[in-house]
Amino acid sequence: MKVCICDDEEIFIQGFEKLLRKYVKETNLKFEFITFAGGNELLSYCNIDNDIDILFLDIRMKLSNGIDVAQKIRNRDGNIIIIFLTSLSQYSLSGYKVKAFDYMIKPISYNLFKEVMTSAIVEATRSKEKCLVVKNTEGIFKLCLIEITYLETYNRNVQIHLQSGKKVIGYLKMKEYENILDDSFYRCHSSYIVNMRYITSIEKNNVNMNIGTQIPVSRYRRKKFEDAFTNFLGNSFNL
Repeated sequence: MKVCICDDEEIFIQGFEKLLRKYVKETNLKFEFITFAGGNELLSYCNIDNDIDILFLDIRMKLSNGIDVAQKIRNRDGNIIIIFLTSLSQYSLSGYKVKAFDYMIKPISYNLFKEVMTSAIVEATRSKEKCLVVKNTEGIFKLCLIEITYLETYNRNVQIHLQSGKKVIGYLKMKEYENILDDSFYRCHSSYIVNMRYITSIEKNNVNMNIGTQIPVSRYRRKKFEDAFTNFLGNSFNL
């Protein structure tokens, strides 16, 4: 599992590394740990190696805004668990729009770090383990739910769209997929099921996905869909 911290205070990063080393010693878990001194450095890395599992990100840095950096990362990857670091609790609410997992107020105690880190690991592991097995004429595909952006009706079958851009045809009915998928998915239209991890906004009768796709929302489903999305955002950011 790859754990990263982005903070422009070298002294804080050194203290954070000590917390992580203590955690590793107690739990006997192994991590690949990477540090970034600023948002641009982090974004350059993500543009090449999109493999971060847990990211600790400072909200207020001299040359970049952590919220803006998180939004750019989230537009590319809905999987990264983002935990904000801040000196002021008022900034914690900003995490909603980028689906932050949690936030920690500086200075960070080891007990708080341990609690948040353990929860993040559980969530990261759980997200990776949830899969959907699809069998069609091309073969058998094991699809992690977190990789699925949306499903749509396609020539009497269902086309499953993945974050990578790949499409896989499934032969179950849309209602059957609706029952199989977890609470991150919602059927916003009779012909569409969306993964709420990848939603950027709901506007009028459409939902905008961070992959650049616009999906219709049924008028009679809109209110419940908006409520479900609001609840999803709240559950994604533990205040």
